[in-house]
Amino acid sequence: MTEGYVEEQLDNRPNNSDEIDLFDLWDDVVENKVWVLAGLLGCIILAALYLLRATEIFETQVVIKPPSDVHVLELNPPQLSATKLSSKGEAVIYEDEIFGLTAEQAYQEAQKAVLSKEYRKAFFKDHIPVIEEFGTVYSDKLLMNQNFANFDRLFSFSVSNAKKDTEQFTKLSFEFPDSQESAELLNAFVVYALVKKLEEIKTTLSGKVQAEILNLQYQVDKLKEEYKGERNRTLLLLNEAKHIAEKVGINKPAFDKNQVLTEEPPLYMYGSKALNAEIGAIKNRDSMAKDLSFGEEYFIEGVSQLLYRIDQLKKLEVDYSKVKLALIDEEAIPPTSPIKPKKLLILALAGVAGLFGGIMLALIMAAFKRHKEARRRRALKRLEKKNG
Repeated sequence: MTEGYVEEQLDNRPNNSDEIDLFDLWDDVVENKVWVLAGLLGCIILAALYLLRATEIFETQVVIKPPSDVHVLELNPPQLSATKLSSKGEAVIYEDEIFGLTAEQAYQEAQKAVLSKEYRKAFFKDHIPVIEEFGTVYSDKLLMNQNFANFDRLFSFSVSNAKKDTEQFTKLSFEFPDSQESAELLNAFVVYALVKKLEEIKTTLSGKVQAEILNLQYQVDKLKEEYKGERNRTLLLLNEAKHIAEKVGINKPAFDKNQVLTEEPPLYMYGSKALNAEIGAIKNRDSMAKDLSFGEEYFIEGVSQLLYRIDQLKKLEVDYSKVKLALIDEEAIPPTSPIKPKKLLILALAGVAGLFGGIMLALIMAAFKRHKEARRRRALKRLEKKNG
């Protein structure tokens, strides 16, 4: 019994050799090649089934570039530019620019628009009926903000590098499960963003024009009030001087016009006749003003220029249909092939994984067979010794 036990332990002892016989491994793989083929075909079939069920993703893009000066000409009319209005070549009445937008500034505004998450969210809400048809993008189980987050991730952007690129551009890329809809949605978004930004500019321009009109009108009213106060004061002084001249009997100027005076003589010394004429001229301005374009305001220094400025601003018309904040250099077109899933790559990876998996199965099965064979031999030896 002791001898049999020792032999059994010797048979079960591990092989301490670190050497691996590659030829034995190759023989094991060849002998169990069915498992290699099974692993390879199994992974490829699973990958193919995945590709058949996977949602295809298409990518399209739009490229915008800066406009030329002619495209923003309507936003820079002379009425809005820096202007100096003066009366008799003296004090400046107006010198600030009301509004102006260069081609570069227009492009920057357009760039902000197409990169704006706020605009994308507004566009998303307006196009939910189209987007909700695609379950991978929209789900009724999610909140509005969650659905928008999924939609927003479909956009990607790239901007030209001044050091590397010769031209300025902004590229918008969009991924979507439908080829035709991807192009239509991206084109619609770009137009939506540019129109929205132009509406903001229109509102800003209109607001600044109205604010300037109110400011100029305030200046006009202020000058008119000052004029009326000065007019009444002048009439009072002239009437007072006329009364004094009549009292002292001065009808004509009481000084020689050719005489050099060291100081201005009192008004009454001009004589009642001259004073009456001056009073009459001031009072007759009302009737004279009827024949003038700006009425009595013509006599107020600076008012006529201000009123002309107001009139020009009120008549200002901007044809926004001629304005382009950016040029669409490349419109989105329906892509002919999806970018996801990458079929060849997935099949290749599945093949590699299946091959390795199959080899591992083959080696495991070979090891299992050797183990069974070893146990069978040990059992036979024990049986022979027992019978012997």
